[in-house]
Amino acid sequence: MLNFDFLGKYWPMFLQGSELTLVISIIGVVIGFLIGLLLVLMRMSNLKILNWIAGIYVSIVRGTPSMIQVLLIYYILSKSLPIPQVQVLGSGLDRIIPGALALGLNSGAYTSEIFRSGIISIPDGQTEAGLSLGMSRHDTLFEIVLPQALRNTLPAMGNEFITLIKESSVLFYIGVQEVTAEALGVGGTLYNFIPPLIIAAVIYFVITQALALLLNWLEKRMSKKYTVSN
Repeated sequence: MLNFDFLGKYWPMFLQGSELTLVISIIGVVIGFLIGLLLVLMRMSNLKILNWIAGIYVSIVRGTPSMIQVLLIYYILSKSLPIPQVQVLGSGLDRIIPGALALGLNSGAYTSEIFRSGIISIPDGQTEAGLSLGMSRHDTLFEIVLPQALRNTLPAMGNEFITLIKESSVLFYIGVQEVTAEALGVGGTLYNFIPPLIIAAVIYFVITQALALLLNWLEKRMSKKYTVSN
């Protein structure tokens, strides 16, 4: 039988877990976006070594489980860096930093492929037009090609960000007290895991749906702005 009376006592734990999930996800999104942009620029470079390194990175990340990546980065950083065990939203920085970094490194590989598909979708005539106007390749890329590519890939990018939020649940393996970890903790106390896990699922659903609505609004705004500017 489902009984949610425990929320009266344990709702602060779910709230704290939700806040930590959002914080880690935002950090992961920023890291993933920057790494994805760097990787796609490496893939577009004339230097074969940069293209090769980026391709190997993407292949490794896409070909290994995210949980293994999280555990590896956590153990590597815990042994090599003196991260202070300062508590933030119920978890130590020594666990939050490796967790957020692992999510960002993972997301960066997928984000780079999204960027690359968006850039490929831009007609070569756009680049040729920029060059014919006297713009450098750098300016043409960042002022003409990338803004259009970002607009075209916004739905796919939104899906990747939503996936990252859900993937943050694997961080409970390294002791990060995000939503899933809090739900399992409450379930262990109650000797009943089903209601707490349902609450966790509802929280993830609300967060991802709110992000989907925000991205939909942003996509329409960018589309309108681009249409007007043309």
